[in-house]
Amino acid sequence: MPAMKNTLIKLLLALAPKRKNQRSGAPRILVVSTTGVGDSLWGSPAIRALRKKHPQGHIALLTSPIGKQLFQNNPYLDEIFTLKNPALLSSIKLLGSLRKKAFDTALIFHLSQRPILPLVSLVGPSKIVGTEGINKGLDYLLTDPIKQSPIHEIQRRLNIAGCKDSSPEMELFLTEDENETALKLLPNTHLIIGIHPGAKDKYKQWDPKHFVELGRKLAKEKGATLMITGDKGEAPLAEQIASSIQGAISVAGKLPVRVTAALIEKFDLFITNDTGPMHIAFAMGTPTIAVFSPTDPKLCGPYQISHGTVFQKPRTCTPCIRKKCRSPFCMEQISPDEVYERILI
Repeated sequence: MPAMKNTLIKLLLALAPKRKNQRSGAPRILVVSTTGVGDSLWGSPAIRALRKKHPQGHIALLTSPIGKQLFQNNPYLDEIFTLKNPALLSSIKLLGSLRKKAFDTALIFHLSQRPILPLVSLVGPSKIVGTEGINKGLDYLLTDPIKQSPIHEIQRRLNIAGCKDSSPEMELFLTEDENETALKLLPNTHLIIGIHPGAKDKYKQWDPKHFVELGRKLAKEKGATLMITGDKGEAPLAEQIASSIQGAISVAGKLPVRVTAALIEKFDLFITNDTGPMHIAFAMGTPTIAVFSPTDPKLCGPYQISHGTVFQKPRTCTPCIRKKCRSPFCMEQISPDEVYERILI
């Protein structure tokens, strides 16, 4: 089926009017990053570096709804285009608006929907830069392909932008109102520790009973107040954990992502699975403990920061079946006591 879809795409592109936007004056750059929280934030250092490199250039972002929220108020972008689901219909709707901008360069940071790279090709940039092997068999649409290599995702995006030596620090630009809203949610206690027990992919999820055991110990022995974060789908899990730890508070499913980021920034410590809020915590400078096993933190964990600590054990299954895994045995190797002993607060 994927091969058939790609064949159809190739035929349609062959019939479409050809258009190549050449640079005339300052560059007009379209950054493409249409997936989740971590994938979006990994691009923030490259976008900052692009603005420094091209202060007079026009820099736009094609992103997902969550990416639009994360890059709201970003001073390095001139505009944001939002790709919604279904991706094919949204791509068709966006094509005219994107073509009017006459982008001469497209930088493909990350995409997971098949219609997006064909959309970018139809927009007409003379230069399309991206990494080989991760474009659903559509690499031929890249004019400047970059070979895959085992580097951190932040660095991969910096390389695509031609800014490989730039700072890899991620960032969000929150408003005063968002910070004030978060402040009102904080309990009046001396030590506030955030816990994020959920994960989009279950194979990355530490057993909730371990979060409960660790949270109880932190509350009893450190006098900490635990705040449990999560999205709407994770709210039942967060409530279950909060109800099992004395004094714990669940805010899961109650806050927009930017207020969640403002809240995480104010935690004394954040303990999390390898998931989107982990990257938010890294971006906000919050001391963070991240529990890993099936994924490689050298590729997607903390990168050149001092406030991120990783707990990782070797994979127990070869090969790792990743998203098909329903019982992540490898995560069971990490004990609550082991994590507790590393908490220096």
